Amino acid sequence: MSETSERKKTSEAAKELGISENTLRKYSKIVEEVTGNPAYFAHQKNARLYSPEDLEKLRQLVARSKEPGQTLLQAASGLFAKENPEKIAQVVASLQKTIESQNQVIDSLKEELSSLKEAQKPAAPADDVLGWDDIPDLPADDADEEVDLPLTPEQKRERVVADMHRSDEEVHRALMDKVQEHAQKAAPTHRTLADMQLKPKKRPWWKRIF
Repeated sequence: MSETSERKKTSEAAKELGISENTLRKYSKIVEEVTGNPAYFAHQKNARLYSPEDLEKLRQLVARSKEPGQTLLQAASGLFAKENPEKIAQVVASLQKTIESQNQVIDSLKEELSSLKEAQKPAAPADDVLGWDDIPDLPADDADEEVDLPLTPEQKRERVVADMHRSDEEVHRALMDKVQEHAQKAAPTHRTLADMQLKPKKRPWWKRIF
């Protein structure tokens, strides 16, 4: 029996391997890429022919490709790339680039996770943000009005603690009342012409009689 007669066509080889013809063509193309040899398999009228040795390696490739975590390219590289040292180097370089790219993605995800954790930290206490002694006293409105004495640190602390228990609406209303109070005190007094006229002096009662 001649060597050519021992080779099987694609349909016969696929049936023997238990896979479809399209799957066999896909596997064969990967083998040719890994080995760097487009004529790895014998051809007859542009159709591949598979020797018993080819079928045995393809049978191993089918089995390895079904292993968990094993890709088809990795399985083919382990079986066929050793036949082409240059191709082995190319495959290793390609895998190294893939690993480096994945490491960069992992580092980027770690940075984003760290930023999210930093943003989720609780706000610093009021004592750390602003010291009690740093709160300025409001100036007196007018000199003739009662002058408020400067608040002591204890009084300031009590006032801030009291404000913390007030609702946002109450705080907003108190601030608006304070603003209106300052605006009224600071507004200039407009006198009308009637106010500027001298009022007539009242005559003493005794002159009214005589």
